[in-house]
Amino acid sequence: MKPENYYKRLEEEKEKLGRLVKDAIKNGVPLAQDEAVIAQNSKVDELVLKIQRENERQRKNRHER
Repeated sequence: MKPENYYKRLEEEKEKLGRLVKDAIKNGVPLAQDEAVIAQNSKVDELVLKIQRENERQRKNRHER
């Protein structure tokens, strides 16, 4: 997947996470106990990690040239 696609997907997943957090707070559910929030947060974390790895790979490739 191209880095641009990661960024677009990250924004989409962050928006979804924001909605889930807002709903949990509205319903009085602690975020640490809301399974949907926890799962969505993991998706966001995974995308951030992929972006960081891709950026590091690109930096390494530029350095080798």
